[in-house]
Amino acid sequence: MESYEIICDFEQFLLQVAGVKETTKHQYLGYVQTFLLERFNHVSEHELSKLTPIDIIQFIMNQKKHYRVPYLKAMTTALRCFFRFLAMKGLCDERLVDAVPAVAAWKLSHIPKYITKEQLEILLSSFNRKRADGLRGYAIAICLSRLGLRRSEVAHLSLDNIKWRSGVVRICDGKDRQANELPLPKDVGEAIVAYLRSGRPKTTERRIFVRHRRPMGVALNGSAIGAIIRRGFKRTGLKVPSCGPHILRHTVATYMIQQGVSI
Repeated sequence: MESYEIICDFEQFLLQVAGVKETTKHQYLGYVQTFLLERFNHVSEHELSKLTPIDIIQFIMNQKKHYRVPYLKAMTTALRCFFRFLAMKGLCDERLVDAVPAVAAWKLSHIPKYITKEQLEILLSSFNRKRADGLRGYAIAICLSRLGLRRSEVAHLSLDNIKWRSGVVRICDGKDRQANELPLPKDVGEAIVAYLRSGRPKTTERRIFVRHRRPMGVALNGSAIGAIIRRGFKRTGLKVPSCGPHILRHTVATYMIQQGVSI
């Protein structure tokens, strides 16, 4: 089995067995290819069978010289998945899965970044709701800041996810891949309705937020959601810890804890 075959088989394993998302699949394949290129001149079943825990530990130690903790944690997760795949195919010792070292990172080593209520209001007011793209940007920002959604969850928000009569929104794109139902606040519902009625171009797309330029009517992805928020922050001129959409998720969580909601 050659390198190309191994990578192709691993790709199918990620999609059909591990059930990872498309973006995660590409990341994992990249990490594994980096490992294989550094460790082998030529990948074969025989060479894979000679892998030892020392090989893996040395590889991770070398990566620590060049990359930060979040990257390393993702890489070690990908490698564990890869060695699990190899063990399943009988191409390596099962103990290699446990040989991948854990990357130490204290989750609460710093206070999560967030913005003040005044800064949030300034951001929301930066979207010109007399324009179609302003209605879209405002609705996206308020979904992030009131519901605490991830940018991918906003991108995947569909017309079918909202139960208008019961005031509930169904979120189906969380990291745990399970659907969750959240109350739909009045201001969030009004923002979405305003966009659907007065800003959204005609399209058969079921996802709510779509492109306003060619190809018009195509659903936005998570990167586009992030870009809209970053442009909003740039217009305000605010000096904030981060201009990405995740700071709005941290902000709503911070406000909830300040009001006594348990972690």
